[in-house]
Amino acid sequence: MNKERRGGMAEHGADFYENMEDHGIVVESLGRRALFLIPSVKVYNSKYSKTRQSIAKTIHTFLTETFGGYTCASGNIYGYFRSAHLEYDELREFRVAFKEDEKKTKIPMLLRFLATICEDIGEECIYLECGEDALLVYPKKN
Repeated sequence: MNKERRGGMAEHGADFYENMEDHGIVVESLGRRALFLIPSVKVYNSKYSKTRQSIAKTIHTFLTETFGGYTCASGNIYGYFRSAHLEYDELREFRVAFKEDEKKTKIPMLLRFLATICEDIGEECIYLECGEDALLVYPKKN
């Protein structure tokens, strides 16, 4: 397995994955991963968008154009968080896997996009996992 194909496979070590080829198994690294959560009701109902746009379509377009695709999980995804009182949300999970470009623009693009979405749907912040990091992305300050 060449170094390009095994790059980013740190969890088990590149040798672990390289040895899979000895068993006829081809493994290719997709690079880093990112995951973010959006309240389900706000994804599919444009009444929650200040611009009255379809947030689902906006997310779809951004993720396919920027990352080449994504996975969306729904179902029993919910969370609790403390604000002035205990809050509950049912959530939609979006995941991408990507190899960073030379200028390292993909993560900053994702952060700007999430800040814009956050503002548009009136969320205080959006939860994001990027690699090993867990972050809250807030709307842009005026």
